[in-house]
Amino acid sequence: MKRFLSFITALAMVLFIFTVQSPIFADSNSTGATSLPDHITLTWTQDPTTTQTITWRTDTTVNLGQVQYGKDPSLKDAKIVDATVQKFSSDLGDMNIHSATMTNLDPGTTYYYRVGYGNNLNSIYSFTTEAKDTNSFKFLIFGDSQSGIATDPQYGPWKATIHNAYSTNKDSKFFVNVGDLVEIGQLYTHWNNWFDAAKGVIDAIPEMPVEGNHETYQSSNYDSGKPKDFVSQFPVPQNGPDSLKGQVYSFDYGNAHIVMLDSQEDEEETVSGDILEAQKAWLDKDLKSTNKTWKIVFFHKTPYYNKATRSNEQIKAAFQPIFDKYHIDVVFNGHDHGYSRTYPIKNDQYVKNPADGTVYVVTGRSGNKYYPDLSQKVWDAFFYDPQDQPNYIVATINGNTLTIKAVKQDGTPIDTYSITKNPDGTETDSPQTVIPTKYNATMVTIYGNMLQQPFMPSNPKQINGKWYVPARAFMQYLGSNVDWNANGTISITYGKTQANLNISSTKAQLNSKTLAIPDAIVLNNGLTWISADDLKALFGFSYKYDSNTNMLMFVK
Repeated sequence: MKRFLSFITALAMVLFIFTVQSPIFADSNSTGATSLPDHITLTWTQDPTTTQTITWRTDTTVNLGQVQYGKDPSLKDAKIVDATVQKFSSDLGDMNIHSATMTNLDPGTTYYYRVGYGNNLNSIYSFTTEAKDTNSFKFLIFGDSQSGIATDPQYGPWKATIHNAYSTNKDSKFFVNVGDLVEIGQLYTHWNNWFDAAKGVIDAIPEMPVEGNHETYQSSNYDSGKPKDFVSQFPVPQNGPDSLKGQVYSFDYGNAHIVMLDSQEDEEETVSGDILEAQKAWLDKDLKSTNKTWKIVFFHKTPYYNKATRSNEQIKAAFQPIFDKYHIDVVFNGHDHGYSRTYPIKNDQYVKNPADGTVYVVTGRSGNKYYPDLSQKVWDAFFYDPQDQPNYIVATINGNTLTIKAVKQDGTPIDTYSITKNPDGTETDSPQTVIPTKYNATMVTIYGNMLQQPFMPSNPKQINGKWYVPARAFMQYLGSNVDWNANGTISITYGKTQANLNISSTKAQLNSKTLAIPDAIVLNNGLTWISADDLKALFGFSYKYDSNTNMLMFVK
């Protein structure tokens, strides 16, 4: 007992000494915030040539904040700008978010700064404003940096990716995360680890982020709502639609106009209404008002995807006509965790030259999560599945040439593509676009995947002017089946939907309810054929026939 009491006494003394001598321990709370500034983040809310916005956090005992800044590395005779301070409530507790914008800065100039108040100041960092009239610059792009598991906030891979990217591209002027920065947007442990991983970069060059669906998630159950943690921590230009401030915005850098959109219609509709409709008029007006050489758009979900059976047709329908109208050069997306680059596309069709269409790039992954079901689609000029390690993109604009270079985390090149705008109004790309030739026989694609023999026993064909496909092969590709019943009917099961049909009948039993269908099932040459219109009526598949490629394309 005496030995035990001596041990307890000694332990208490150690804890007492540590508590007294460690201000971090003394000041900290369950959020991880202290009286010392951390999560120091550069963004822009105004003109990058003459302003810089800096944001940081503290615990709630610190209700004042300042930025000291100047051109002297020692901050001798530094200027001071006061920060706004807002209490921010997270699932771990309350903290204060401080933010200040320096104005009237000199273009193309390096400034040194530190943030805090009184004795609670951080170390001295630096940033550089955009040079006046620059048409040559570099920026970094990162696909999803999330951990992949709600209960495991693992951001080591993200840390390695961002630091490797920056250490080999120190001349980068800013960087973009294309959504899903964290796994659960309202579980703050994920943000603590994300910011800790990005420290050393996010305080040196501005982060201009894009919201992803995971920023909307409120808990480990993945229930969704407003992305409040995201909006609170990343001040950006407030020039988006009224209902989507901080989630949708645009800015200029050099000879480029850059637009950030919100693609989370599914997650936000119950709290924000039809966000796609809200963005369309704004996007049209925003693009109409720019005369920049390059027009680049970022949003999270993919119009031209990598996943096996996950499409985003609603997003494509909302945004693509506006992209086509104003000739967006490149659209960058995340969400699928693969890297792909499409042929130039206009009106949902390949075109031969980037002057006539938009190149869509899925940016890969910068974090821990990867998918096992990615593939090259018929619209992809290049595809890479980054299962072995994360990756990033280096984008360089040099006057009339834009170059996109995808790189593995360890620096191994994946893909390089460039577009040059020529004085005569034409454009050239490298490697030069070579679109697929038109197929002699009609081919069928499902979610951008082409079904060929021997899996597909016969090509689609028209019967009485209607497109038909072999029912069994089509449904088996989707993991379902077609069965003949003893009574002569046919059963088609797809997910929770079961359809029972009779040959030569335009009525079906759909989950035990009678439904009129456009066409009858046809038996021909030993195969059961179902029409494209029936697949739409029964299972919700839309389709189109592309005469340029001779492909019958299905998607849901």
